[in-house]
Amino acid sequence: MKQAVINAFYVDSSAKKVDKIDAYAIPALKKDTDYIWLQLDFSATETRSLVESLHVNEFWISALVKDDSRPRVEIAPEELLLIVRGINLIKGEKPENMISVRIMASKNLIITTQKKKLNAIQSILEDMEQNNPPKNTGDFIVRLNERLVFNMSDVMEDIEEAAISMEELVMEEDGNDDQSKAELYNLRRQIIQIKRFLIPQRDALNKLQIEKTRWMTSKQQLRLREVSDYLMRYLEMLEAARELASVSQETLINRSNEQINNRMYLLSIIAALFLPLSFFTGLLGVNLSGIPHAENHYAFSAFVVILLVVVAFQFWFFRKNKWL
Repeated sequence: MKQAVINAFYVDSSAKKVDKIDAYAIPALKKDTDYIWLQLDFSATETRSLVESLHVNEFWISALVKDDSRPRVEIAPEELLLIVRGINLIKGEKPENMISVRIMASKNLIITTQKKKLNAIQSILEDMEQNNPPKNTGDFIVRLNERLVFNMSDVMEDIEEAAISMEELVMEEDGNDDQSKAELYNLRRQIIQIKRFLIPQRDALNKLQIEKTRWMTSKQQLRLREVSDYLMRYLEMLEAARELASVSQETLINRSNEQINNRMYLLSIIAALFLPLSFFTGLLGVNLSGIPHAENHYAFSAFVVILLVVVAFQFWFFRKNKWL
């Protein structure tokens, strides 16, 4: 059975002191500026009962523990619920399978629930171990979102470079079109999956800047605005990459259609050339009496010459009309 508690900390930010605690026996706060961080695994069966024992808003408990969720924010004067996602940087997994982290925060308590390891959370854990914790829960939320967004930069640049490279490859007209189509499909699918979460995440951060809680400062909201600006820039990069991929895909489709049309045109020309020949040979090949010059030794040679003249006339006619 999975353990519900991954980590539990008591943070005295003024003294820059972090102590590990038992999540099932949370100590009383020594100072009003202290706070407690509980890092939980939402896939564990005990997580719901543990969160319920902390008197969390009953409408938010399901959001903290359910399997699938989209980024969003719910704000009350004393607490908030924030669901965000980060790029999946786990080795062997796809970046677009973004990892969800759910955050319930008040002035002196912050609960995060997750299923997989997330680099942004791991970096905050390292800060805790080095006695460099966020100053308060508001600073925790800002620091987490900063690192979630900044960790996306490499993946976003890779997507942008991949779109540019694919466009250049398609324009060269000497690559494997089938392979290019598959790569473009995968690239567009990756972009769509990432945008599916980043758009509501941007909206959630924008809402968090507008609707204030009593314990988040104006400075922290300004920092969130910077995070939101970066997120907007990444969305613009994704949109530009999607447009490049769409143009490249349309180019491949048009090239494929053009190749098909050229082949069909060639077959039509060949059919047109053989149509009168087939008519004459079919007419004179019927097994009936009365065919003129059937006994003449030079009849076959004369017939071949006539057919050659017909073909030559067809070539001249096609060239005159610029069909060839």
